[in-house]
This record gives sequence, C-alpha cells and structure tokens, in this order.
Amino acid sequence: MKKILSVVLIIVAILNITACQNGSMIKIGNKNYESNIAGSGYYLDAATLSDIALGEALSKVVEIKKPENLGKVELPNFADIELKTAPKEEITENMIEAELERERDIETVYSPIKVKRAARMSDKVIIDFKGYIDGEELAGGAGEDTELVLGSNMFIPGFEEKLVGHMAGKKFSIFVTFPEDYQATEIAGKEAMFEVTIKSIEEAETPEIDEEFVKRHSKTNAKTVEEYREEVKKRIENRNEFMNNQSLIYQLTEKLFEEAKFEPTTEALAWQFSAMIAEYNAEAERNGVNIYTMATANGQSIKDFYDNLKSQTPQVVEMAMLIDELKKMFKVQITEQDVRNWFNNLADISGYGSQVTYEDYIAMAGYDNIKNIVEQEKLLLEAVPKCKLVEEVSE
Repeated sequence: MKKILSVVLIIVAILNITACQNGSMIKIGNKNYESNIAGSGYYLDAATLSDIALGEALSKVVEIKKPENLGKVELPNFADIELKTAPKEEITENMIEAELERERDIETVYSPIKVKRAARMSDKVIIDFKGYIDGEELAGGAGEDTELVLGSNMFIPGFEEKLVGHMAGKKFSIFVTFPEDYQATEIAGKEAMFEVTIKSIEEAETPEIDEEFVKRHSKTNAKTVEEYREEVKKRIENRNEFMNNQSLIYQLTEKLFEEAKFEPTTEALAWQFSAMIAEYNAEAERNGVNIYTMATANGQSIKDFYDNLKSQTPQVVEMAMLIDELKKMFKVQITEQDVRNWFNNLADISGYGSQVTYEDYIAMAGYDNIKNIVEQEKLLLEAVPKCKLVEEVSE
C-alpha cells in the first residue's frame, strides 16, 4: 500500500509541474497558479509530498524566462547613506621590498646541507618530538617526521628558536611556555618540556632578484629590476584600491538591503527558484546522479534542501531587482579586459594567482557568471560617490 501511495504522489507531483497545453491554471494546495509558475517548483506543496515525490518533482522543474517586471523597489536617498573609505596609503620602498621577498619565498627550494652543521633559522628540519607538562605526557603534543621551517612560526613562541644550534641525529630537551591566550585553556601559560630529535636539516636556496627573476614574474614584460619594482608598486596600489572598493560595495549593499523596500512579484520568485533548481539539476546530471542524491549527500533531507533554497530565493530576487534599478540610473559597459582585471585583483589578494590561471577560472566559474559579478560591482561603485564618504582613521 505504501509503495502504491508513493507512486501516486510522484505522478501527482509530475503533473503539478508540467506546463498545461492551454495555459490553464494549476491548483497547488488551495491556490491556483499559471502553468509556467507551477512548473518552476517554487510553489510546490512540499508538505504534502513524500521525499521521493519531492525529489522527482524538483528533477522535472522547468526553468522559466526572467519576467520583464520583477516587482516594485524603492531605494533610499544615496546622500543619506554613510560609507567608510580607507585613507590613501603611500607605497613605501619597504612595502615593495616585502612584496619581492614574498615572491622570492615562493620560489625557495630546500636541499640537504652539504657540510655537516647545526640547524639555523630559515632551515627546514624533519623532527620527532614529544611534550610533557609536570611530568605528564602532553595530549596531542607529539609528532614524528614533522616538517618544520625554522622561523615560520608554526609552533608556539620559542620552540623553533630553541632548535637552532642543534645537530641532526641527537635527542635533546627544550623548555617553552604556552601563551596565556592559548586556545587550549587548560595548558595556557604553563611551561612544557619537549624531547626533540632533529632527523635531517635542509638549507634554503632563494633566488636572486635579477633580470631572470623579473622575466619569470613580470605581467607587463618589465625588462629590468627597476621596471619591475614600478610594476610591483602599481600592483600594491591596485590591490589597495580593489580591497577598498570591495569594502565599499559590501557596505553599500548591506545598507541598501536594510533601507530599500522590495515587493517581488510571484513570477519573479518563480523565475529565480527555477533558475537555481535548473543549475542543481545540470550539476547532478554532470555527476551522473539525480538532484535527490546530490541534495541529500551531506545528510540533509530533500525537504530541508527545498526549504533552504526557497528561503534564499527572495533575497536573490531582491538583488536582481536592485541591479535592474541601478541599470536605469547608471550606464556601464563591461569588456573582457574588465573581467581579466577583476580576476587578476582577486587572484592577487587571495594568493592563488600562481596556481590558477584566468582561463582555468573562467572554465570553472563561467565567463557570463563572472561578467555579471563585475557588472554588479561596477554599478554599485557608480553609486558610491553619491553617498556620504567618511575616511577611516588609521590606528
């Protein structure tokens, strides 16, 4: 009987999200919806469906066209919005040097020491260690074949410094004190004894900053070290500007969502939900599964998945409404170079620029998706000068 009931519910669910031939109304719960809106999945009567039926219904969702009218939006007066902007920072020689040192560190390689000697700061050592407090073995305070660059501050203060001067192959003891604000409060501020054996020592080989180094790192075809220093200076300036702009975009978006009044239409909510479900269905298909399997893979139920996605839909629609409103106020054009510049800045501040290329990122995220993000940010930045800008005071 239960099996028959499940089959019936699946059939009902599929019928409920299938567009009618005559554009007729479809009843869901106690309300009637146009067939395309019903087919979006947003207005499914999920509470009456079994998990299997809901999953089947979502797999049959039809993505509907974005309606011309998403609803009513009333924006606040930009002049009444206060935004904090970072003070312009002078790029010093020390900042350029620090940037170059970071690039040198990336290219640093380690090789076994050629002459037997004691460990020095900047060496890489392989160690075994075991810690004790008041004669009792420290839980989690032991390791074997642990790789450690001396001076990297991976261990508690004082530990790495006290390995300096010791030879490989001999066990020795060191005493260090855990910081007062150590996360494991039961040992914070306590002195510990560690038995340590350095098993091997490798020394750092760091490249010189010369024309060959410039050739490997320059994005503007700089030829000399001096030209590359100017490139690095410009990069830091761009990074600071990008980060300040991201902060302004975040602040403005937050204020607009707090103070604007949104009234999305039924069609707008249905459109956005159907588009999100379509993305999930496409991803599930690429992975050779269905949306039910993918949505419940992390332990949540299909109904939790549905409810969570549905709860996000209004805010996503409101963002679309906000962007449409800004498009009426400001005209922006996004070029492929704009998208490249956005990626370069993001890669720079995130540190993955050396691992992920622009082409890889676009292949993964989709050019149109990134272009839309760049357009949204540019529109919001157009509105920034109309707000009240207050320069933050440097501490």
